[in-house]
Amino acid sequence: MLRLGVISELGTGEWLGYARVSFDEVDMVSAWLPLPSASTKTAKIWLPIETGSQVSCLMDDECEQGTIQAALWSDDDTPPDWASEKTIGILFADGAKLYYDSEKSKLYFEKINADIEIKCNKLKITGDVDVTGDISSNGKIKGLQVEDVLNDLTQHQHLPQGLSPAQPITP
Repeated sequence: MLRLGVISELGTGEWLGYARVSFDEVDMVSAWLPLPSASTKTAKIWLPIETGSQVSCLMDDECEQGTIQAALWSDDDTPPDWASEKTIGILFADGAKLYYDSEKSKLYFEKINADIEIKCNKLKITGDVDVTGDISSNGKIKGLQVEDVLNDLTQHQHLPQGLSPAQPITP
């Protein structure tokens, strides 16, 4: 039978991935029930549900065994401000947002005053990169010849107003 309840306790240790649910209409708390997951073998998705979240459960007639099916939106727990029929994403507990808007074809990651760390063997970006702020490197910057940059800087001239590069500058 379908029962609506509230997560009262989250499992740790050997009970990680399980929760206990309080069912007010029958005045009881469930045994450890498995939390829902989109995948469990080799591709694992971990989306914890917080205590106090309203959930739907499929339970046996005596409410002794069952499973948590889903977390539910409620008056107190509403979708994030960027949610729409054209977005998919995650709002993290610290306020960070990661979402994709298919209408705008744009991926957003928003977290003010945060560091982002990407660990991989090689990161390849195809397209323009627009940076506001400093860039630092602990390695070589390839594809950019320092001599070319220095030559451009030494050959660059500021001309008096009204003169073009073709006009000679006379002292």
